Amino acid sequence: MTSRSNNSRRGASKSKTTGKSAGVSLPNWAWLLAGLVIGVFAAFLAGLTPSAKDVRTVAEQVKSSSGDDKKTDHQPVFDFYTLLPESEVTVSIAEPAAVATKTQSSKPDQKPAATATSKPKKYLLQAGSFRSAKDAERLRAQLLLEGLAPRVEKVSVGGGETWHRVQLGPFADRVSLQSAQKVLASQNIDSLLLQLK
Repeated sequence: MTSRSNNSRRGASKSKTTGKSAGVSLPNWAWLLAGLVIGVFAAFLAGLTPSAKDVRTVAEQVKSSSGDDKKTDHQPVFDFYTLLPESEVTVSIAEPAAVATKTQSSKPDQKPAATATSKPKKYLLQAGSFRSAKDAERLRAQLLLEGLAPRVEKVSVGGGETWHRVQLGPFADRVSLQSAQKVLASQNIDSLLLQLK
């Protein structure tokens, strides 16, 4: 009988397994540590989103610092403020004859002004000024299609820059000048009235 008891020991072994060994089991302290790490990460992400108060304070700081920088930085110099008044003269839309009549009627004892006896002045309409010759030619072609006679004038200004001005005229009478202004206005083109010297 001893052989039979030995055989039972050699045969299939009895395993002492429970339900826990089927899956991976972590100790309780590992779950606690994982929960803490996830909580800290969530708090970190919540701290990254700015609140309305933070945005206002940052905006105020930027405004105050930009005001200080403007005082210390050198402002850019724009030459066109001095160049344009030297080369162009703007004229009011009022009729020159109407202005002369008003001055004569308000001062009857004085002689008529010299401007009333001088030769009539000529005017130009500037429809645009471009750095690119292609842009100037495009506007010129558009105005040609509208029945006007524009020309492109190449002008060099201070600093060696070249500008291409699209101009209409010269106009000696107000009727042709106003009709050209109406055509430009119908095309949504702002014009600049210039008096020839």
